[in-house]
Amino acid sequence: MSEDPGERTRQYLTVIEEALRATETVSNSDALRIIDYAKRYVADSKYYLEAGRPTTALASIAYAEGLLDSLNILGITPSKGAAK
Repeated sequence: MSEDPGERTRQYLTVIEEALRATETVSNSDALRIIDYAKRYVADSKYYLEAGRPTTALASIAYAEGLLDSLNILGITPSKGAAK
């Protein structure tokens, strides 16, 4: 994986958006709250990437990945699509 923060962010966005699609059947209210936070971090990441702040964009998408990973660890969502 590239060390360029902009390129790395774009790669993470692709994988995280795929992982978010896999959460569409989740009905647990606490999990849905976490998924909402992850979606907000994805939106933040896109904003910062467009604003020319790739390092901040990478930090935002990494937060989203961590939230989705926590759902995977708890067995609420499938682990397929997790970015590593």
